Amino acid sequence: MGCAGGMPSIPNSPEEILSKGDQYFQKGKYYPSQELFKAFLTRHAGHERSDYAQFMLAESYFHMEEYALGAVEYRVLVTNYGYSEYVDQGYFKEALCSYHQSPKSQLDQTKAYEALSQFQQFVQVFKSSPLVPEAEKYIGLIHEKLAGKEMENAVFYFRNKRYVSALIYLDKIIAEYPGNTQWVEAKYLKAKILFLRGERKNEAVELLRQVIEYPVELRIKKDAEILLGEIEKG
Repeated sequence: MGCAGGMPSIPNSPEEILSKGDQYFQKGKYYPSQELFKAFLTRHAGHERSDYAQFMLAESYFHMEEYALGAVEYRVLVTNYGYSEYVDQGYFKEALCSYHQSPKSQLDQTKAYEALSQFQQFVQVFKSSPLVPEAEKYIGLIHEKLAGKEMENAVFYFRNKRYVSALIYLDKIIAEYPGNTQWVEAKYLKAKILFLRGERKNEAVELLRQVIEYPVELRIKKDAEILLGEIEKG
């Protein structure tokens, strides 16, 4: 986080204000840079570089880890400067602000859901942006986090032999948060419940085969092989 610094003097020309703001920003002095970018937007509203000033104002909050304020300023950029070359970055960074405000999986995940929605919208709207792979990475991380919360509930009900309740959470993980380790474990645990309940043998077999074929080495794959063998012998 940059040091606060004092209130900077404001040059007269818009170019000098931006230049000075950039200099402070590059030195990690984000508070003075904020004041300069704010001054630019106040004094030179409608200037051709207003979008840049707005973007850098948001960036200064982001680098100070003031994510709630940063999200507001990125949203102003996206809403008011739709023509700007910085719009895709602003859209992405707004989602990233929500992501950074989301807590661990066992706590309220309102911000994680918000970030997920924003990253998904970003991928749909800015298909050709170079930031798409990074957005997809964050979608995967959020999926795993949200799946972890659901898995805690599923395991609790499984251990208490409340299988119907456990299946509700496992089905949600499988349907909504694909491709991560929690997703694989949900498939295994669902197959195990089906085996214990003596029902839907074909579905259990298919789930276990998907676990075994998962392209990452996981301890649970060995458990899946053992359980598959038991089902096929029966």
